[in-house]
This record gives sequence, C-alpha cells and structure tokens, in this order.
Amino acid sequence: MKKLFAVALLATVAFLTAPAAQAQQSMVYTHNEISTSYGVSLIGSSISVLANYLNMAGKIADITGLSDGDNIRVKSGGSKGVINLGYAYQINKTWQFGGAFGFNRMSLILSDNTGSLPAMQANLFTILSTAQANWFRTKNDVFGMYSKLGAGVMITNAKLMDETPDPIPVNKVFPAAHLTAVGLEVGRGFRGFLELGLGMQGIVQMGIKARF
Repeated sequence: MKKLFAVALLATVAFLTAPAAQAQQSMVYTHNEISTSYGVSLIGSSISVLANYLNMAGKIADITGLSDGDNIRVKSGGSKGVINLGYAYQINKTWQFGGAFGFNRMSLILSDNTGSLPAMQANLFTILSTAQANWFRTKNDVFGMYSKLGAGVMITNAKLMDETPDPIPVNKVFPAAHLTAVGLEVGRGFRGFLELGLGMQGIVQMGIKARF
C-alpha cells in the first residue's frame, strides 16, 4: 500500500511539474532571426538633418549651376517613412549581432537668397551593423524587452525633380547610426515588435520577426 501511495505521489508530482519543465525548455533560444519593419521618421528633424548634416542642397547647386545665390537651404519637404530589413545571430540569451538595411525617400523644396529653387528628390540607403541586448524575457518566452545600437553608412542618391531639364544625380556616402532605447516583442517563432529610438531607422519602428 505504501509503495502504491509513493508511486501515485511521484506520478502526481511529475504531472504537476511537467508544464514548468516544458516552459523552462521553451526558453532555449534559436540562433537566427530575420526581420522586416516600417519606421516613422520625424519629418522636421529629418529635413533639418538633411540640410545641415549632409549639405546636399549645396552640392546640387555646385554641380548643376542651379543658382547664383547664397544660403541654399531646405524650405519644406516630406518622407513616407523608412523600410527596414534585418538579420541577427544570437550568441547567447542576452546578445545578438547582425546587420540591417534601410530605404527612405524624401522630397525637398529648396530656396536661396534669390527665391525658390526647383524641388529635389533624395533616396537614402542605410547599411548598419547592429548589436542587441535582450534584458528581459518572460518565463514562457512570449514577451521580451531589449535595446539595440547600430552603426554604419548612409548612401544618398539625390537629383532634381523629373520636370527639371537634364537632372543630374548626386551620390554621396556618410556615417550613419541608430539607437533603439526600448524594444518590445511578443511571440515565439514569429514575433511582432515595436521599437522606440532615434536615428536612421525611425523614431517609432513596427514590424515582424521570424526565428529559426
């Protein structure tokens, strides 16, 4: 009788602890991760950065002879956002390293001290190497939080709008970076994520990941 009771007790303990053991096993990570996302850029900040940091308006004027005036600047413009693709390799439960590619198209209205100038279109291609620190994950491996840093280059392709006679493209390469202060992700093999940060991938970034 005692043996039967002991067997029943062990079976009950095994049954009750099985879900916990299974949840613990689900924490085992997979190494590879691919992602795609859309980043929302701050239009005003983007235009200011484009005018001052890249100085593309001045380059356009120098190359095309667009204007005899001074103080070439960006009056207004717009962007539809950033499309990002990424890959990361997870070396342990905390660190992931990889790379990201981004594309952003902006239209800009230029001016100088003589008045308005023809509009310009700029295509921005970003290539970043990335490092991600996963600093929180629930035991059931469904929800996580992380931070990420990326550094690399931005390749710009700018030209006057098509209605301008003989548009001349200008290609330049500049340093680029992105910092994700807080990233939130939900799911296991397939995960939806939201990132808040600053840099070339957008101040708010939303997308999906696949792990394998």
